[in-house]
Amino acid sequence: MRRIAVKAMWIRKTAWTACAAAAVALCAWCMVDNLLPAVRENGGAWALRAAGLTVAPEAEASLQPDGGGALAETPETEADGILSPWAEPEPEVAPTPDPERETAPVASTWMGGGETVDGFSVKDTSESGVDLYEELQIDPDVHVKRDGSPVVLLYSTHASESFLLSDIDWYYTDDDFRSTEPDESILSVAAEAAAVIEAGGFGVIHDTTLHDYPAYSGSYDRSMETIRKNLEAYPTIQITVDVHRDAFGEDEDGTRYKPVAEVNGKDAAQIMILTGCDLSEDPLFPDWRENLHFALRLQQKGEALFPGLYRPLFFSQRNYNMHATHASVLVEVGTEVNTLSEAQYSGRLLGETILAVLNDLAE
Repeated sequence: MRRIAVKAMWIRKTAWTACAAAAVALCAWCMVDNLLPAVRENGGAWALRAAGLTVAPEAEASLQPDGGGALAETPETEADGILSPWAEPEPEVAPTPDPERETAPVASTWMGGGETVDGFSVKDTSESGVDLYEELQIDPDVHVKRDGSPVVLLYSTHASESFLLSDIDWYYTDDDFRSTEPDESILSVAAEAAAVIEAGGFGVIHDTTLHDYPAYSGSYDRSMETIRKNLEAYPTIQITVDVHRDAFGEDEDGTRYKPVAEVNGKDAAQIMILTGCDLSEDPLFPDWRENLHFALRLQQKGEALFPGLYRPLFFSQRNYNMHATHASVLVEVGTEVNTLSEAQYSGRLLGETILAVLNDLAE
């Protein structure tokens, strides 16, 4: 009886093992039946990557379905619509003009000229008679520390100025290129500059007050009030930068131009720095030479870091609230038909330029 029981137990174990083996074989057959067409179509490299394994570059060619050296294309989506990890991002579809609205062309240009001062350009219409090279030798009256205290104020007198949102070669002639959305306006350009300066260890205040909306007239009076409030709240501020975008007007056929420079293989909106002077008998802006020293240093650094990005420094008999501090300037980033991405990229480059000057001047 004991032999019969042992034999029965052996039979049961053998039967269970056989059933398990048959189940494994069936699963394996199903996997091969489902995966083999995909492997044939996409190659062994695809199968290995799908399993989470790494394929050596020299071995990848032998794993292609046709034996070629190029990596076989893989389906961008699975049957259930889930995006494949190797799917290429869909290209941005350029907008087409609304036939109900009139359009005109956009053209790129590069702005140069002016007189050369120690390797950079200045457009001097001030009639001040100053020797710009001699003024360049004088250090700016800026004394900053890298202790996190605010030293730079960024603001925009015309904060609603905006740009093209897509890289297109046309614009709507009825577009006023104004936006109260900070992410679409010049405020986003100033924000890029502020982030770079702050990451470099210097305190920055970016004031996003809309000075030109709802009323455009009186914008500079309102922005001067913003400057005063910030200087009172943060007495360590020594540099104020009014960030704008420019506009060139248009040709007879309506063509508008955007100033573009290539920086590190990427299009950037050209930047123009403005500084002023006051030659009147009772000047509101008596210390304008101090501002000129800072503007010259900023222009020099910008040209050294990013050749061709900066248009000639514009030196004229203007104020634009530059009397606020000894290092108050205005900058123009691109025009209304530059793209927002070009302008924001230039905002980062402007921030790097200001940061480099701060590093030179830091105590």
